[in-house]
Amino acid sequence: MNEKVNFGSRKVLKTKKTKLVSDIFSSVSNKYDLMNDAMSFGLHRLWKERMYVVSKLKNSDHVIDLATGTGDIALKFLSKKKLINITCLDENQEMLDICKSRLIDNGFVQNIEFIKSSAETTNFKENSYTLATIAFGFRNFTDHLKSLENIYNSLMPGGRLVIMEFTTPKNKLVKNIFEKYTHNIIPKMGKILADDYDSYRYLAESISTYYSPREVSDMFRQTGFINVRHETLVGNMVTIHIGFKC
Repeated sequence: MNEKVNFGSRKVLKTKKTKLVSDIFSSVSNKYDLMNDAMSFGLHRLWKERMYVVSKLKNSDHVIDLATGTGDIALKFLSKKKLINITCLDENQEMLDICKSRLIDNGFVQNIEFIKSSAETTNFKENSYTLATIAFGFRNFTDHLKSLENIYNSLMPGGRLVIMEFTTPKNKLVKNIFEKYTHNIIPKMGKILADDYDSYRYLAESISTYYSPREVSDMFRQTGFINVRHETLVGNMVTIHIGFKC
């Protein structure tokens, strides 16, 4: 009951992390997309394009995009394959509202469902989806193994899970530059562009306390996924994981 988990550089009670993370995303929701462009110098758009390619999306897919945020992955997928069914799930209502408005504003209103929930607590219907995606949200989850178990059960046999997440570079020089940038520059950018230093300090700290790619792959296998692999994108700052339900 008193188990503690990482919340940035701090340890907090497991029962409190979800609310703390949600509060942060409520705070940053209105400037989230602007900050993504600023923090990554626009590179997040290329990373997400690669995620689309790796996902091998088909018009017949039933997709669930977890930690959907403002819906950029959902929008990208719908723009590429207009016939897919997609469920957008996020624990934060403000982010989910932005996602819904964004999709509607771009003309996407059919075959879309919105669910306010965390991946850990949602009662997914078994064998419902052919593809599950998480872009830069997995590190913010409270119970990673439970989430993966739920996602696995929600997938149809042969379905795949694709997670894209930040990675601390292995190269010492690149790692030093990356950590100085994330810990010193990003919070200051958050203060200037979003008037929110503390939230972006947390987001930076959450990267440095996140699992290694090998640890994430091990969790995939532990929860039943097969043919597990990952690829590290140019710069060794972002990793895409993929696994399949047998």
